[in-house]
Parts: sequence; structure tokens; C-alpha cells
Amino acid sequence: MWGLENVSAATPKGRFIVLCLVMGVATLFSLLEVVLFLNLAPLGAALVGWVFVLLYGVLEAGILHPGASTVAALTLPSGASTPSVNQHSNIQALVAKGQYAQAAEAYRQVIAAQPQDLVACEHLTQLALRELKDYELALFALHEAEQRASDPRRRAGYALLAANVYRDNLKNYGRTMVELRRILARYPDVPNADALRAEIDELKAMHFEAR
Repeated sequence: MWGLENVSAATPKGRFIVLCLVMGVATLFSLLEVVLFLNLAPLGAALVGWVFVLLYGVLEAGILHPGASTVAALTLPSGASTPSVNQHSNIQALVAKGQYAQAAEAYRQVIAAQPQDLVACEHLTQLALRELKDYELALFALHEAEQRASDPRRRAGYALLAANVYRDNLKNYGRTMVELRRILARYPDVPNADALRAEIDELKAMHFEAR
């Protein structure tokens, strides 16, 4: 009847329809009470009930799409303020399917759209290093993470990871020295400063020997 035969009360749409039916019956009784006893209180209660039903319909996913979009825009934080967990989950699903290039592009889009999303930068770094072997892409993600992080120690950590990529993956010892010197200049309180200076000296010797 009315195309409701296949609607399940276990679904959001089914629950919404059941609520509407219940409120419809309750409203009829309220109107009858208003007519018989000249009491407007039941009608007010019915109006409150309908407001609840309509709010439920707007907020419940998949029932009232236009309204839900409007409410979400007004009440939920945008992607520009917090990372979208669902968005990361969708990209991780691409990785699980072996669609690495599509996942990398999706992470790049998230990074461009959400300036403070460090998680996307970290995931893109791992994807680039482990699956794609795209070291330039990994460096892009690490440099983005360094710029976005607010904690100087964390920023130094991303910079050190980038230096490791230059040294271990690209075998670019000249650029590694440049990065290590930049780290020492920008983050003078980095805990392993002496070790970094020793590494610079070692790389310098290797660089000159290679010539």
C-alpha cells in the first residue's frame, strides 16, 4: 500500500515513516480532544512532536538530502577545520584495493583543501615510500607536513624524515647536507644536533671522495 510494502523499519527511511505514521495518529487524537474538550494543549504537544520528527528526518542520512546538506553546513565543522575521518577511510579503501595512484591523488586533494590535515600528509608519505616508490611525492608530503605542524619538535621530525629520503632513497648527499644544515639553523634545539653535525661532516667527506 502506497509503495511502503518493502520499507523496513530497521532502515533510516523506515524509521522516519514509522515516526510519521505514529505522529499522524497522535495528531488525529489531539485534534479530536481539541474539538471535544476545547483544550489546545494536546495540539501544542503534537506540534512539538512534529518538529522532532522533521529534525530527525533532516539529520538522518539518506532521508532528506537537501535539508541534511543545509543543516550540516550550519552545524558541523567543515573539512577546513578538522580532518575528515570518513574521507581518509575512503582513501584507505583505495589503497586496500591496490589503487595507489588514485589514492595518492585523493590525498593530494585533501592536502590542498585542508591546510591543517597532518594525517593526510603522513598517509601520503607512507603510500609514496612503501607502495609507489615515488620519493619526490614523499618529499612533497613531508614538506607540507613540516609547514603545517605547530610544534617545532614535530616540524623538525618531518624535516629529518625528508633528509632521510634524500640520503637513503635518492642518494642525493649534497641535498641531504643542505637539508641537515637547514634543520640545525631553523630548529637549534633539536635533540640530536651533535649527531646531525657529525653526519654533515661524514656526508661532506663522502661527497668530496665521490668527486
